[in-house]
Amino acid sequence: MLTNKTVLITGANGGLGLALLKEALAHNAKKIHACVRNVENATALKALDPRVEIHSLVTTDHQSVQNLADSISEIDILINNAGVNSEKRVFEPCRSDFETNVFGTLNMCQAFENKIAKNGAVITITSILALVNLPIMGLYSASKSALHSITQALRAEFALKQIDVYEAFPGPMDTKMSQNQHLDKAKPEDIAREIWAGYKAKKFEIYPDIASKGIKEGLLHDPEAVADECAKSLLA
Repeated sequence: MLTNKTVLITGANGGLGLALLKEALAHNAKKIHACVRNVENATALKALDPRVEIHSLVTTDHQSVQNLADSISEIDILINNAGVNSEKRVFEPCRSDFETNVFGTLNMCQAFENKIAKNGAVITITSILALVNLPIMGLYSASKSALHSITQALRAEFALKQIDVYEAFPGPMDTKMSQNQHLDKAKPEDIAREIWAGYKAKKFEIYPDIASKGIKEGLLHDPEAVADECAKSLLA
């Protein structure tokens, strides 16, 4: 599936990022550019495989993104995985969700617009909360909703260059980002497998776990009930 493909992953040492990287190696990727905020925390990545090259990257820093783009001639697949969850409600002062999830991702797509090979792909990780807001983390949900809209625009833009754009909508995952959430959580390894399977099958919207599939189904049949259930998060 990934033979002779060069993959770039942001947030590569996070729970899902690492799982996506390992799965790409298992599918015989030629090279993986693993991008992390702090290379000193990426020792586990260095030991994985000689096909993995580690880069320091802050997606919200234009110069950092441009330096990365200048150092790489071409890639086949860009995976926008880097993200944050401030767990803030909408009246709390916080910009990090939008700065990283929205503008950081957009920075990467703009910088690599002409670095992705013809018939290549962009895979952006949003969240099932892009489709319905969970008010207890209202800013995160809103940022993912904005990213969902931007991804739709990017799909049209990149189609002009014969590049496919995929979007994954995972539900709760057992990662550091969700450590304060007392929910049933999917394993990042299972999510990663489903994302790569969706890429292989050319499913441009990927719902990679039971929770995301359930919410998607609920939104199709009774969106008000789903929104009401999410609103109860404020009462917990």
